[in-house]
Amino acid sequence: MMSLTLDDIGFVYRGADSPALDAVTLSVEPAQMHAVLGPLGSGTSTLCRLVAGLLTDRGTVSGVLHLNGSAVMLGDDPEAQLSGMTSVVGDEVQLPGRLNGNDSAPAISRAHTALDSLGIDHLWKRRLETLSGGQRQLVALAGLLTLRPMVLVLDQPSLSLDPHTRKRLVTALRTFCDQGGSVLITAHQLDDLTDACDRVSILDAGRLTTTDSSVTPAEARRHGIWDSRRHDAEPMAQPHGRPDPERRPTSAGASQLAPSPVLSARGLSVVRGQSTVLDSVDLDLGAGELVTIMGPNGAGKSTLLRHLLGLIEPDARTAGTITTESAGDVLRLEELVTHQRSRHLGWVGQDPGSQLSAATVRAEVETSAPLPPHRRRDRPTVRAHRHEAAASAIMDMDLTEAGDTHPYDLDIARRKDVVMASALVTSPRILLLDEPTLGRDHAAITRLNAFISRFLRRGGSILATTHDRAWAAAMSNRILRLDAGTLYPAPES
Repeated sequence: MMSLTLDDIGFVYRGADSPALDAVTLSVEPAQMHAVLGPLGSGTSTLCRLVAGLLTDRGTVSGVLHLNGSAVMLGDDPEAQLSGMTSVVGDEVQLPGRLNGNDSAPAISRAHTALDSLGIDHLWKRRLETLSGGQRQLVALAGLLTLRPMVLVLDQPSLSLDPHTRKRLVTALRTFCDQGGSVLITAHQLDDLTDACDRVSILDAGRLTTTDSSVTPAEARRHGIWDSRRHDAEPMAQPHGRPDPERRPTSAGASQLAPSPVLSARGLSVVRGQSTVLDSVDLDLGAGELVTIMGPNGAGKSTLLRHLLGLIEPDARTAGTITTESAGDVLRLEELVTHQRSRHLGWVGQDPGSQLSAATVRAEVETSAPLPPHRRRDRPTVRAHRHEAAASAIMDMDLTEAGDTHPYDLDIARRKDVVMASALVTSPRILLLDEPTLGRDHAAITRLNAFISRFLRRGGSILATTHDRAWAAAMSNRILRLDAGTLYPAPES
Protein backbone atom coordinates (compact mmCIF):
# COMPACT_ATOMS: atom_id res chain seq x y z
CA MET A 1 0.00 0.00 0.00
CA MET A 2 1.26 3.49 -0.89
CA SER A 3 2.06 5.86 1.97
CA LEU A 4 0.80 8.82 -0.06
CA THR A 5 -1.28 9.00 -3.23
CA LEU A 6 -2.46 12.08 -5.10
CA ASP A 7 -4.92 11.39 -7.90
CA ASP A 8 -5.72 14.30 -10.23
CA ILE A 9 -5.34 16.78 -7.37
CA GLY A 10 -6.14 20.43 -7.98
CA PHE A 11 -6.19 23.40 -5.62
CA VAL A 12 -7.42 26.96 -6.10
CA TYR A 13 -6.77 29.56 -3.40
CA ARG A 14 -9.79 31.54 -2.36
CA GLY A 15 -10.07 34.61 -4.59
CA ALA A 16 -7.47 33.37 -7.10
CA ASP A 17 -8.16 33.34 -10.84
CA SER A 18 -6.07 30.27 -11.64
CA PRO A 19 -5.24 27.03 -9.81
CA ALA A 20 -2.05 26.70 -7.76
CA LEU A 21 -2.11 22.95 -8.46
CA ASP A 22 -3.66 21.43 -11.56
CA ALA A 23 -4.31 17.68 -12.08
CA VAL A 24 -1.33 16.55 -9.99
CA THR A 25 -0.96 12.77 -9.82
CA LEU A 26 1.88 11.14 -7.91
CA SER A 27 2.51 8.46 -5.31
CA VAL A 28 5.12 7.87 -2.63
CA GLU A 29 5.75 4.30 -1.55
CA PRO A 30 6.80 3.18 1.93
CA ALA A 31 10.58 3.46 2.43
CA GLN A 32 10.80 5.90 -0.50
CA MET A 33 12.13 9.46 -0.83
CA HIS A 34 10.42 11.48 -3.57
CA ALA A 35 11.53 15.00 -4.56
CA VAL A 36 9.29 17.49 -6.37
CA LEU A 37 11.33 20.35 -7.82
CA GLY A 38 10.11 23.57 -9.35
CA PRO A 39 10.80 27.29 -9.70
CA LEU A 40 9.39 29.88 -7.34
CA GLY A 41 5.64 30.14 -7.83
CA SER A 42 5.33 26.65 -9.30
CA GLY A 43 3.22 25.36 -6.40
CA THR A 44 5.78 23.32 -4.46
CA SER A 45 4.93 24.86 -1.07
CA THR A 46 1.22 24.55 -1.82
CA LEU A 47 1.73 20.86 -2.53
CA CYS A 48 3.44 20.38 0.85
CA ARG A 49 0.73 22.22 2.76
CA LEU A 50 -2.00 20.31 0.98
CA VAL A 51 -0.46 16.95 1.89
CA ALA A 52 0.00 18.11 5.50
CA GLY A 53 -3.65 19.17 5.73
CA LEU A 54 -2.90 22.87 6.17
CA LEU A 55 -5.06 24.28 3.36
CA THR A 56 -8.56 23.08 4.26
CA ASP A 57 -9.82 26.62 4.86
CA ARG A 58 -7.70 28.41 2.25
CA GLY A 59 -9.40 27.35 -0.96
CA THR A 60 -10.97 24.55 -2.98
CA VAL A 61 -9.49 21.07 -3.41
CA SER A 62 -10.38 18.70 -6.24
CA GLY A 63 -9.26 15.12 -6.86
CA VAL A 64 -8.43 12.44 -4.31
CA LEU A 65 -5.65 12.47 -1.70
CA HIS A 66 -5.01 9.27 0.25
CA LEU A 67 -2.63 9.26 3.21
CA ASN A 68 -1.76 6.01 4.97
CA GLY A 69 -0.97 7.17 8.51
CA SER A 70 0.03 10.58 9.81
CA ALA A 71 2.03 13.29 8.04
CA VAL A 72 4.05 16.16 9.52
CA MET A 73 5.62 19.07 7.67
CA LEU A 74 8.75 21.19 8.04
CA GLY A 75 7.97 24.40 6.14
CA ASP A 76 10.23 26.70 4.14
CA ASP A 77 10.45 28.99 7.20
CA PRO A 78 11.45 26.38 9.82
CA GLU A 79 12.25 28.97 12.48
CA ALA A 80 8.54 29.86 12.49
CA GLN A 81 7.88 26.31 13.66
CA LEU A 82 9.86 26.72 16.86
CA SER A 83 7.25 27.07 19.57
CA GLY A 84 8.43 30.19 21.35
CA MET A 85 7.43 28.39 24.55
CA THR A 86 10.91 27.10 25.45
CA SER A 87 14.45 28.44 25.53
CA VAL A 88 16.61 25.29 25.53
CA VAL A 89 17.03 22.72 22.75
CA GLY A 90 16.11 19.65 24.81
CA ASP A 91 12.88 21.23 26.04
CA GLU A 92 11.92 22.37 22.53
CA VAL A 93 12.38 18.92 20.99
CA GLN A 94 10.42 17.23 23.80
CA LEU A 95 7.51 19.67 23.49
CA PRO A 96 5.64 18.07 20.52
CA GLY A 97 5.60 14.72 22.30
CA ARG A 98 4.53 16.27 25.59
CA LEU A 99 1.66 18.10 23.84
CA ASN A 100 0.75 14.80 22.20
CA GLY A 101 0.35 13.12 25.59
CA ASN A 102 3.74 11.44 26.06
CA ASP A 103 5.03 11.07 29.61
CA SER A 104 8.35 12.60 30.62
CA ALA A 105 10.62 9.58 30.17
CA PRO A 106 9.34 8.58 26.68
CA ALA A 107 9.41 12.23 25.56
CA ILE A 108 13.03 12.64 26.68
CA SER A 109 14.05 9.35 25.05
CA ARG A 110 12.41 10.25 21.74
CA ALA A 111 13.98 13.71 21.81
CA HIS A 112 17.49 12.32 22.33
CA THR A 113 16.94 9.75 19.56
CA ALA A 114 15.75 12.40 17.10
CA LEU A 115 18.60 14.79 17.88
CA ASP A 116 21.16 11.99 17.67
CA SER A 117 19.86 10.89 14.26
CA LEU A 118 20.53 14.41 12.98
CA GLY A 119 23.95 14.60 14.63
CA ILE A 120 23.04 17.40 17.05
CA ASP A 121 22.37 15.68 20.39
CA HIS A 122 25.35 17.62 21.78
CA LEU A 123 23.13 20.73 21.54
CA TRP A 124 20.71 19.37 24.19
CA LYS A 125 21.49 22.07 26.78
CA ARG A 126 22.13 24.94 24.34
CA ARG A 127 19.87 27.97 24.35
CA LEU A 128 17.94 28.34 21.12
CA GLU A 129 19.03 31.92 20.50
CA THR A 130 22.69 30.87 20.42
CA LEU A 131 22.15 28.41 17.54
CA SER A 132 22.83 29.05 13.88
CA GLY A 133 19.93 29.15 11.44
CA GLY A 134 20.77 25.67 10.20
CA GLN A 135 20.92 24.29 13.74
CA ARG A 136 17.53 25.81 14.59
CA GLN A 137 16.12 24.23 11.43
CA LEU A 138 17.33 20.79 12.56
CA VAL A 139 15.90 21.34 16.04
CA ALA A 140 12.48 22.03 14.49
CA LEU A 141 12.80 18.86 12.41
CA ALA A 142 13.86 16.80 15.44
CA GLY A 143 10.69 17.87 17.25
CA LEU A 144 8.60 16.58 14.34
CA LEU A 145 10.47 13.27 14.28
CA THR A 146 9.51 12.61 17.91
CA LEU A 147 5.91 12.29 16.71
CA ARG A 148 6.93 9.23 14.65
CA PRO A 149 4.90 10.10 11.55
CA MET A 150 4.46 7.79 8.55
CA VAL A 151 5.06 10.59 6.02
CA LEU A 152 7.59 13.39 6.47
CA VAL A 153 6.97 16.43 4.26
CA LEU A 154 9.96 18.76 3.87
CA ASP A 155 9.69 22.08 2.03
CA GLN A 156 13.20 23.20 1.00
CA PRO A 157 14.97 21.23 3.74
CA SER A 158 18.46 22.19 2.56
CA LEU A 159 17.98 25.84 3.52
CA SER A 160 20.84 27.04 5.72
CA LEU A 161 22.56 23.62 5.88
CA ASP A 162 26.25 23.11 5.12
CA PRO A 163 27.29 20.19 2.85
CA HIS A 164 28.29 17.90 5.72
CA THR A 165 25.01 18.52 7.54
CA ARG A 166 23.02 17.89 4.36
CA LYS A 167 24.72 14.51 4.03
CA ARG A 168 23.94 13.77 7.67
CA LEU A 169 20.31 14.69 6.98
CA VAL A 170 20.28 12.28 4.02
CA THR A 171 21.45 9.50 6.36
CA ALA A 172 18.76 10.37 8.91
CA LEU A 173 16.03 10.39 6.25
CA ARG A 174 17.23 7.04 4.88
CA THR A 175 17.03 5.59 8.39
CA PHE A 176 13.51 7.00 8.69
CA CYS A 177 12.58 5.27 5.42
CA ASP A 178 14.24 2.00 6.48
CA GLN A 179 11.90 2.02 9.46
CA GLY A 180 8.91 2.18 7.11
CA GLY A 181 8.46 5.91 6.70
CA SER A 182 8.16 7.92 3.48
CA VAL A 183 9.61 11.34 2.63
CA LEU A 184 8.25 13.99 0.26
CA ILE A 185 10.74 16.79 -0.46
CA THR A 186 10.10 19.98 -2.41
CA ALA A 187 12.81 22.40 -3.48
CA HIS A 188 13.86 25.08 -5.96
CA GLN A 189 17.40 23.72 -6.21
CA LEU A 190 19.28 20.53 -7.03
CA ASP A 191 21.48 19.46 -4.12
CA ASP A 192 22.66 16.46 -2.06
CA LEU A 193 19.14 15.74 -0.78
CA THR A 194 17.52 15.67 -4.20
CA ASP A 195 20.36 13.46 -5.46
CA ALA A 196 19.54 10.96 -2.71
CA CYS A 197 15.85 10.67 -3.62
CA ASP A 198 14.49 7.54 -5.29
CA ARG A 199 12.29 9.53 -7.63
CA VAL A 200 12.33 13.15 -8.80
CA SER A 201 9.41 15.05 -10.33
CA ILE A 202 9.27 18.55 -11.75
CA LEU A 203 6.35 20.86 -10.98
CA ASP A 204 5.89 23.85 -13.28
CA ALA A 205 2.94 26.27 -13.11
CA GLY A 206 1.08 23.84 -10.88
CA ARG A 207 1.41 20.82 -13.19
CA LEU A 208 3.77 17.85 -12.95
CA THR A 209 5.81 17.77 -16.18
CA THR A 210 8.46 15.15 -15.47
CA THR A 211 8.77 12.11 -13.24
CA ASP A 212 12.04 10.21 -13.32
CA SER A 213 14.77 8.80 -11.11
CA SER A 214 17.00 11.79 -11.85
CA VAL A 215 16.97 15.25 -13.43
CA THR A 216 19.85 16.49 -15.58
CA PRO A 217 21.34 19.96 -14.96
CA ALA A 218 20.19 21.05 -18.42
CA GLU A 219 16.62 19.96 -17.70
CA ALA A 220 16.72 21.70 -14.32
CA ARG A 221 17.82 24.98 -15.91
CA ARG A 222 15.11 24.65 -18.54
CA HIS A 223 12.52 24.56 -15.74
CA GLY A 224 14.13 27.38 -13.74
CA ILE A 225 15.77 25.19 -11.07
CA TRP A 226 19.16 26.23 -9.68
CA ASP A 227 21.94 23.61 -9.48
CA SER A 228 23.87 24.25 -6.26
CA ARG A 229 25.83 21.01 -6.19
CA ARG A 230 29.19 21.69 -7.84
CA HIS A 231 32.03 24.20 -7.68
CA ASP A 232 32.39 23.99 -11.44
CA ALA A 233 28.73 24.49 -12.21
CA GLU A 234 28.01 26.36 -15.43
CA PRO A 235 28.35 30.12 -14.78
CA MET A 236 25.17 32.09 -14.35
CA ALA A 237 24.04 34.60 -16.95
CA GLN A 238 25.26 37.93 -15.56
CA PRO A 239 24.17 40.77 -17.82
CA HIS A 240 25.81 43.43 -15.68
CA GLY A 241 29.16 41.71 -15.45
CA ARG A 242 30.92 39.67 -12.83
CA PRO A 243 33.37 40.78 -10.13
CA ASP A 244 37.03 40.82 -11.12
CA PRO A 245 38.23 37.21 -10.65
CA GLU A 246 41.91 38.12 -10.44
CA ARG A 247 41.86 39.36 -6.84
CA ARG A 248 43.15 36.59 -4.63
CA PRO A 249 43.86 36.31 -0.90
CA THR A 250 47.30 36.63 0.61
CA SER A 251 46.26 35.66 4.14
CA ALA A 252 43.07 35.18 6.08
CA GLY A 253 40.87 38.13 5.24
CA ALA A 254 43.63 40.17 3.57
CA SER A 255 43.75 40.67 -0.21
CA GLN A 256 46.04 41.93 -2.96
CA LEU A 257 44.15 45.18 -3.42
CA ALA A 258 45.90 48.40 -4.49
CA PRO A 259 43.56 50.76 -2.59
CA SER A 260 43.17 50.67 1.15
CA PRO A 261 40.38 48.38 2.39
CA VAL A 262 37.01 50.05 2.85
CA LEU A 263 36.44 47.86 5.92
CA SER A 264 39.07 46.45 8.28
CA ALA A 265 38.48 44.33 11.34
CA ARG A 266 41.20 43.23 13.74
CA GLY A 267 41.00 40.83 16.64
CA LEU A 268 37.26 40.22 16.49
CA SER A 269 36.29 37.88 19.30
CA VAL A 270 32.97 36.69 20.70
CA VAL A 271 32.67 34.51 23.81
CA ARG A 272 29.32 33.15 25.00
CA GLY A 273 29.58 31.67 28.45
CA GLN A 274 32.54 29.28 28.23
CA SER A 275 32.31 28.96 24.43
CA THR A 276 34.57 30.95 22.12
CA VAL A 277 32.62 31.60 18.91
CA LEU A 278 35.11 33.95 17.22
CA ASP A 279 38.79 33.91 18.10
CA SER A 280 40.79 37.02 17.10
CA VAL A 281 39.45 37.22 13.54
CA ASP A 282 41.15 39.65 11.12
CA LEU A 283 39.33 40.74 7.96
CA ASP A 284 39.84 43.25 5.12
CA LEU A 285 37.26 44.13 2.46
CA GLY A 286 38.27 46.16 -0.58
CA ALA A 287 36.29 48.56 -2.76
CA GLY A 288 34.28 46.80 -5.46
CA GLU A 289 34.93 43.40 -3.90
CA LEU A 290 32.61 40.51 -3.06
CA VAL A 291 34.04 38.27 -0.36
CA THR A 292 32.11 35.18 0.70
CA ILE A 293 32.59 33.30 3.95
CA MET A 294 31.80 29.60 4.07
CA GLY A 295 31.95 27.11 6.91
CA PRO A 296 29.94 24.54 8.85
CA ASN A 297 26.69 25.26 10.66
CA GLY A 298 27.45 26.86 14.01
CA ALA A 299 30.92 28.05 12.96
CA GLY A 300 30.05 31.69 13.71
CA LYS A 301 29.45 33.13 10.22
CA SER A 302 26.30 35.00 11.19
CA THR A 303 27.92 35.99 14.47
CA LEU A 304 30.79 37.59 12.55
CA LEU A 305 28.42 39.73 10.48
CA ARG A 306 26.38 40.65 13.54
CA HIS A 307 29.55 41.62 15.42
CA LEU A 308 30.47 44.02 12.60
CA LEU A 309 27.06 45.67 12.95
CA GLY A 310 26.98 45.63 16.77
CA LEU A 311 24.14 43.13 17.12
CA ILE A 312 25.76 40.70 19.57
CA GLU A 313 23.67 40.04 22.68
CA PRO A 314 24.84 42.10 25.70
CA ASP A 315 25.72 39.12 27.91
CA ALA A 316 28.34 37.88 25.40
CA ARG A 317 31.92 39.13 25.72
CA THR A 318 33.25 40.85 22.59
CA ALA A 319 36.52 42.42 21.51
CA GLY A 320 38.17 43.84 18.40
CA THR A 321 38.40 46.96 16.27
CA ILE A 322 36.34 47.73 13.15
CA THR A 323 37.30 50.66 10.92
CA THR A 324 35.97 52.23 7.74
CA GLU A 325 36.46 55.52 5.92
CA SER A 326 33.88 58.29 5.58
CA ALA A 327 34.58 61.62 3.87
CA GLY A 328 38.30 60.99 4.22
CA ASP A 329 38.12 60.25 7.95
CA VAL A 330 38.73 56.88 9.58
CA LEU A 331 35.74 55.78 11.68
CA ARG A 332 35.97 53.34 14.57
CA LEU A 333 32.69 51.49 14.09
CA GLU A 334 33.01 49.51 17.32
CA GLU A 335 32.56 52.83 19.14
CA LEU A 336 29.20 53.47 17.42
CA VAL A 337 25.77 52.05 18.21
CA THR A 338 24.06 49.86 15.65
CA HIS A 339 21.85 52.47 13.94
CA GLN A 340 24.94 54.66 13.45
CA ARG A 341 26.90 51.75 11.96
CA SER A 342 24.00 51.01 9.60
CA ARG A 343 24.76 54.22 7.69
CA HIS A 344 27.93 52.48 6.53
CA LEU A 345 26.99 48.79 6.74
CA GLY A 346 23.74 47.61 5.14
CA TRP A 347 22.49 44.52 6.98
CA VAL A 348 20.51 41.70 5.35
CA GLY A 349 20.10 38.88 7.87
CA GLN A 350 19.52 35.19 7.27
CA ASP A 351 15.84 35.28 8.27
CA PRO A 352 14.10 38.13 6.40
CA GLY A 353 11.05 37.81 8.63
CA SER A 354 12.98 39.19 11.59
CA GLN A 355 13.60 42.46 9.69
CA LEU A 356 10.09 43.06 8.32
CA SER A 357 7.38 44.99 10.16
CA ALA A 358 5.40 47.20 7.74
CA ALA A 359 2.18 46.42 5.87
CA THR A 360 3.52 47.08 2.37
CA VAL A 361 6.84 46.74 0.58
CA ARG A 362 6.99 50.49 -0.03
CA ALA A 363 6.33 51.35 3.61
CA GLU A 364 8.87 48.75 4.74
CA VAL A 365 11.64 50.32 2.67
CA GLU A 366 10.74 53.94 3.50
CA THR A 367 10.65 53.33 7.28
CA SER A 368 13.54 50.87 7.50
CA ALA A 369 15.94 53.46 8.94
CA PRO A 370 15.44 56.62 11.02
CA LEU A 371 15.42 59.89 9.10
CA PRO A 372 18.73 61.76 9.42
CA PRO A 373 18.90 64.60 11.98
CA HIS A 374 17.18 67.70 10.61
CA ARG A 375 15.40 70.90 11.55
CA ARG A 376 11.62 70.87 11.65
CA ARG A 377 11.34 73.32 8.74
CA ASP A 378 13.43 70.94 6.60
CA ARG A 379 11.26 67.89 7.32
CA PRO A 380 9.30 67.95 4.03
CA THR A 381 12.57 68.02 2.08
CA VAL A 382 14.11 65.23 4.17
CA ARG A 383 11.00 63.09 3.72
CA ALA A 384 11.00 63.74 -0.02
CA HIS A 385 14.63 62.59 -0.19
CA ARG A 386 13.75 59.44 1.74
CA HIS A 387 10.83 58.76 -0.61
CA GLU A 388 13.15 59.12 -3.61
CA ALA A 389 15.78 56.88 -2.01
CA ALA A 390 13.16 54.22 -1.24
CA ALA A 391 11.77 54.35 -4.78
CA SER A 392 15.29 53.98 -6.18
CA ALA A 393 16.07 51.02 -3.91
CA ILE A 394 12.77 49.34 -4.80
CA MET A 395 13.56 49.76 -8.49
CA ASP A 396 17.11 48.49 -7.98
CA MET A 397 15.71 45.26 -6.50
CA ASP A 398 13.04 44.98 -9.24
CA LEU A 399 10.23 45.29 -6.68
CA THR A 400 8.27 48.18 -8.20
CA GLU A 401 5.22 46.08 -9.07
CA ALA A 402 5.18 44.68 -5.51
CA GLY A 403 5.23 48.13 -3.86
CA ASP A 404 1.72 47.83 -2.41
CA THR A 405 2.05 44.13 -1.51
CA HIS A 406 2.39 42.92 2.07
CA PRO A 407 5.94 41.52 2.43
CA TYR A 408 4.61 38.25 3.85
CA ASP A 409 2.57 37.70 0.69
CA LEU A 410 5.89 37.35 -1.17
CA ASP A 411 8.01 34.21 -1.34
CA ILE A 412 11.08 34.00 0.90
CA ALA A 413 13.48 35.10 -1.87
CA ARG A 414 11.45 38.25 -2.61
CA ARG A 415 11.16 38.98 1.12
CA LYS A 416 14.96 38.86 1.19
CA ASP A 417 14.97 41.33 -1.71
CA VAL A 418 12.73 43.68 0.31
CA VAL A 419 15.22 43.63 3.18
CA MET A 420 18.02 44.26 0.68
CA ALA A 421 16.16 47.28 -0.69
CA SER A 422 15.68 48.52 2.89
CA ALA A 423 19.41 48.28 3.46
CA LEU A 424 20.04 50.54 0.46
CA VAL A 425 18.05 53.60 1.59
CA THR A 426 20.93 55.01 3.67
CA SER A 427 23.33 54.51 0.71
CA PRO A 428 25.86 52.31 2.55
CA ARG A 429 29.14 51.55 0.81
CA ILE A 430 29.17 48.03 2.28
CA LEU A 431 26.51 45.33 2.37
CA LEU A 432 26.53 42.41 4.81
CA LEU A 433 24.52 39.57 3.25
CA ASP A 434 23.78 36.49 5.36
CA GLU A 435 22.84 33.54 3.12
CA PRO A 436 21.66 35.67 0.16
CA THR A 437 20.87 32.66 -2.08
CA LEU A 438 18.55 31.09 0.49
CA GLY A 439 15.26 29.96 -1.08
CA ARG A 440 16.13 31.11 -4.61
CA ASP A 441 15.54 29.38 -7.91
CA HIS A 442 17.59 29.96 -11.08
CA ALA A 443 15.81 33.19 -12.04
CA ALA A 444 16.02 34.62 -8.51
CA ILE A 445 19.75 33.92 -8.32
CA THR A 446 20.25 35.57 -11.72
CA ARG A 447 18.38 38.61 -10.38
CA LEU A 448 20.54 38.61 -7.24
CA ASN A 449 23.74 38.38 -9.28
CA ALA A 450 22.69 41.27 -11.51
CA PHE A 451 22.05 43.48 -8.47
CA ILE A 452 25.38 42.50 -6.88
CA SER A 453 27.26 43.35 -10.08
CA ARG A 454 25.57 46.77 -10.28
CA PHE A 455 26.35 47.51 -6.63
CA LEU A 456 30.01 46.55 -7.00
CA ARG A 457 30.42 48.55 -10.21
CA ARG A 458 29.16 51.61 -8.34
CA GLY A 459 32.09 51.15 -5.95
CA GLY A 460 30.28 49.23 -3.25
CA SER A 461 31.63 46.20 -1.42
CA ILE A 462 29.89 43.07 -0.16
CA LEU A 463 30.69 40.59 2.59
CA ALA A 464 28.44 37.52 2.35
CA THR A 465 28.04 34.18 4.06
CA THR A 466 26.80 31.17 2.13
CA HIS A 467 26.60 27.38 1.92
CA ASP A 468 26.06 27.56 -1.85
CA ARG A 469 29.38 26.42 -3.30
CA ALA A 470 28.35 26.92 -6.93
CA TRP A 471 27.23 30.51 -6.33
CA ALA A 472 30.33 31.38 -4.30
CA ALA A 473 32.64 29.98 -6.98
CA ALA A 474 30.81 31.84 -9.75
CA MET A 475 30.54 35.26 -8.09
CA SER A 476 33.23 35.80 -5.43
CA ASN A 477 36.50 37.68 -5.70
CA ARG A 478 37.63 35.73 -2.65
CA ILE A 479 36.26 32.84 -0.62
CA LEU A 480 37.20 32.55 3.04
CA ARG A 481 36.41 29.74 5.46
CA LEU A 482 35.38 30.15 9.09
CA ASP A 483 35.76 27.11 11.31
CA ALA A 484 36.29 26.71 15.05
CA GLY A 485 36.35 30.49 15.44
CA THR A 486 39.20 30.99 12.96
CA LEU A 487 39.03 32.66 9.54
CA TYR A 488 41.34 31.57 6.75
CA PRO A 489 41.43 31.39 2.92
CA ALA A 490 39.33 28.57 1.54
CA PRO A 491 41.39 25.89 -0.22
CA GLU A 492 41.36 26.05 -4.00
CA SER A 493 38.92 23.54 -5.52
